Amino acid sequence: MDNLEIKIREAELADLELILAFIAQKSEFDGVPHLLEATAGKLKQTLFIDAPLVRVLLAEVAGTAVGFAMFYASYSSLLAQPCLWLDDLFVQSHFRGLGVGTALLKSLAQISESTNCGRIEWTVKNSNTPGIAFYEKQGARILENIRVCRMDGDAISLLAGK
Repeated sequence: MDNLEIKIREAELADLELILAFIAQKSEFDGVPHLLEATAGKLKQTLFIDAPLVRVLLAEVAGTAVGFAMFYASYSSLLAQPCLWLDDLFVQSHFRGLGVGTALLKSLAQISESTNCGRIEWTVKNSNTPGIAFYEKQGARILENIRVCRMDGDAISLLAGK
């Protein structure tokens, strides 16, 4: 599979089930399939509306999707610039190491530059050493002094006073 022709394209409504399948595969890879609550209906309400909350790029080889990147706009007050937050980057196992992930990140970098984003950020599990090595090879810095804070479901409702 040397010299793959990799096509990156923006997802369309017809890709809804494919996107859901990739999210399920990524949840398996991350070891959290029990946390998967995404449905085609929920995705449709956030991806394919007049002002989408999130965007998806699909990587195709020979007309078959083999990976995806899900991202959205964020903002840095320190930079006073928009940023991109990469929520998911996933490549099917038999296509890893063949340039698919690099092609997806390159497309994100091009989108970032064209929209004057100051940076692209994402998380990676400490245990994902191949992923960390891949990201560093692409030029990313792994920030050791920052922790992700998360508040969901019940915690949000409790704080909101419900």
